[in-house]
Amino acid sequence: MKFLLVFILILIILSWFFRMIMGYFARNFFNINGQANRQKTQPKTGKRGDVHIDKQPARDKKIKDNVGEYVDYEEIK
Repeated sequence: MKFLLVFILILIILSWFFRMIMGYFARNFFNINGQANRQKTQPKTGKRGDVHIDKQPARDKKIKDNVGEYVDYEEIK
């Protein structure tokens, strides 16, 4: 009986301790991620009228002349 009481008491203490530790890590993790996301989404400040390009558009691919030609076909039944 004494063993069971001590075992339950240890489980209660460990669960409380685990909840405190995980709460600390979760808060720390979400604060770090929140700061990183805010830095990414904040607009870049500059003078009025300045143009800022984040990335260049993809260029059109040109077809080479030696690729071949298109052959039209008909389905025969």
